[in-house]
Amino acid sequence: MVYYVEYVFAENFIIDFILLFITGKLLKKSIVYKRLIAASAVGALYVIATAYSGKDFMTYFIVKFSVSVLMLMIAFDCKGILANIRIIICFYITSLIMVGIITGLYYFTYDRVTVNAIVISLFTGYVALSFFFKEINLRQEKSNYMRTVTIRLSDRSKSINGFIDTGNALIEPLTGKPVIVVNIQCIKNILGDELYNSVLSFYNKEKSYEEILSNHSDINLKIIRFNTISSNGEMMVCITPDDIEIMDNVNKKITADAIIGLYPKKISQKEDYDALLFNKILEWELEQNNELVKSC
Repeated sequence: MVYYVEYVFAENFIIDFILLFITGKLLKKSIVYKRLIAASAVGALYVIATAYSGKDFMTYFIVKFSVSVLMLMIAFDCKGILANIRIIICFYITSLIMVGIITGLYYFTYDRVTVNAIVISLFTGYVALSFFFKEINLRQEKSNYMRTVTIRLSDRSKSINGFIDTGNALIEPLTGKPVIVVNIQCIKNILGDELYNSVLSFYNKEKSYEEILSNHSDINLKIIRFNTISSNGEMMVCITPDDIEIMDNVNKKITADAIIGLYPKKISQKEDYDALLFNKILEWELEQNNELVKSC
């Protein structure tokens, strides 16, 4: 079989261009087409040089890797070692997945693979990879808003997972303190059976809020009203604990001046957190970090 130089160049140029384009899109990098064209040309020229030079060293891994790094450096303007490592890893993952797709296509079409089929396969792989990376990014973003909340009441304490909900603007009207909405079931041990059952009776409309407050006058309870998307004027039993400590993902702690809203249902359908925190926590953490920087 005769291979024409221009055909080999065009085929590899297109494949390299698509792989670089997909890598840039997955990592949300700025796409500069002139740079992608130059990088793709380098990759295609390497394939031609390897095929027609007959030099064994051109096929060594270190040479291939060096050429791929050069292509990525031309295609994307990245600063920092970690950023470059991330691009290299993403490029190789993308390349391996695309090679798998093309190999499968080659097998199922009985060796009749056209450039059009390859391009379609590459973009099919791009859609699949986009979905995969989107899920990873969503999980990463969600983990950035996860916190460990320790609630202390009398001589008892409980640590639970909380999620910072930027839409949680619930406050206690008299004091203006923000409200952390907590699934009552997960802090039953610090509330005690009597208070726990009384609060559930209120939500089940078996007791009025006057009865709840009078029966537990020794505890700092409050009833606040709030609105939801589906209803207005809902009531929530709140308690002021002795202490609320919030720890982020790097073990930095802040003491939150807030109250606890006792909610009778699950906070998360996936049950990966039991409390809804408020956006102001991010401000408190930023202020704490600024104070630490100033003290250094």
